[in-house]
Amino acid sequence: MDRTSGTHPRRWACLVFAALLGLAPGCNTIEGLGADLRSIGGDGSAERTPRPAPDGAAPADRDGEAERGAYTPLGPAISRDEPLRGIWVTRWDYRTPEDVRTIMRNIAQAGFTDVFWQVRGQADAYYDSDLEPWGELLFRESSGDTTRPSETEVRRGPGWDPLASAARAARGRGLRLHAWMNVMPLWKGTAEPVSRDHPYRARTAWRLKDDTGRDQALNEHYVIANPVLDAVHDHLGAVTRDLATRYDLDGIHLDYIRFISESLDADRWYPGDAVSRALYREAMGLGAGDAIEPAAMRAWVRTRITDLVGRIAEEARRARPGIMVSAAVWRRPDLARDQQLQDAARWARLGTIDAVMPMMYHDDDAAYRSDLLAWSTAVSRRGSLVPGVGVYKHDSGRQTVGQVNMHAEDDRFVLFAYSSLWHSAAPGSADTPEAESERLRRRVPLRAILRD
Repeated sequence: MDRTSGTHPRRWACLVFAALLGLAPGCNTIEGLGADLRSIGGDGSAERTPRPAPDGAAPADRDGEAERGAYTPLGPAISRDEPLRGIWVTRWDYRTPEDVRTIMRNIAQAGFTDVFWQVRGQADAYYDSDLEPWGELLFRESSGDTTRPSETEVRRGPGWDPLASAARAARGRGLRLHAWMNVMPLWKGTAEPVSRDHPYRARTAWRLKDDTGRDQALNEHYVIANPVLDAVHDHLGAVTRDLATRYDLDGIHLDYIRFISESLDADRWYPGDAVSRALYREAMGLGAGDAIEPAAMRAWVRTRITDLVGRIAEEARRARPGIMVSAAVWRRPDLARDQQLQDAARWARLGTIDAVMPMMYHDDDAAYRSDLLAWSTAVSRRGSLVPGVGVYKHDSGRQTVGQVNMHAEDDRFVLFAYSSLWHSAAPGSADTPEAESERLRRRVPLRAILRD
């Protein structure tokens, strides 16, 4: 104890920290500060009214999930006029049913309305699927575990369904749930998937190939499926239909819905294989001997990606009328279209999707404002632009609040990402007082934008 004041030194530290954050100084230790942050995730006062279970929904089991195939479509339309305060939760953030419950509790108590929950990373499934194998990350023993599961383990599964758990937990806390799909990635890493049923191994014709016919080489970034192939569109349509039919979802959210070129050989032409060239000639009415201009074929690839977006949206809406279809897109509309072959502004203007969520992740407010202005000019339809804000880039949540408030519709935004605000199972998410203090500096000021 401090002999002159009778106040414990740790309490003095807490008082100072609370003052910096603008909080009432009612804590005893820095670890106890969270108990005083009722309005951002303490006593549940911000939680919304639980959504009713759909007719015919199966009761929850002990892990809070329904049996496979138990959900029926609700078809809830999300109005463009209502708040959408969203947060992205990655596939690294959860390993257990308890992780799911904790994540949903934290998000609801903080005042978010929408959860963008990653269910597909690289042609794998973080839910019970007959179309793609289980994601290998679900078999980690800890966040630092890099041991890969066996093929038998992947075939057997983790013993629970994360998406079913997430759907039930979200519904119980009044949150809207969007299934977040990485669309184009086929795999990542220098070693092949362990499952022989994985599309990378089982559907080799889907791999992106160059003008010599060679597959895109495995590397530490994503290799992608060839976006011009009808078979790829059919498969992704089936994945979407399966998700929207079997799970209690409010949205389908598309990510990496672009021509991912970061790891491509700049001296080669993709897709340049004979099959892709023949499809282009057929689409353009060219003869077998007609020359192909690479720039013209690149524009056609962009059109095929737009076709794929339309196909996915159609499948989602047919399976669950009223479902929201959104996409995380490049930080500027011109760069998205010209560099990434992602004509996202057009998708939003035409209503192909309901909203674009540009990933404007900046610690420079001027750069953020410039990107926001470009998107606001390109997409004027109310509610169709939902800024994606990189909270992980900010030392304080005050900067996050400032960037959110730059948009006229400042009650519609999505923050990246959960592990920047709370401890999670993600690698690098430290469970230490210092790490929690950093997360609190980001989290506490968000009260200004997470309250009705």
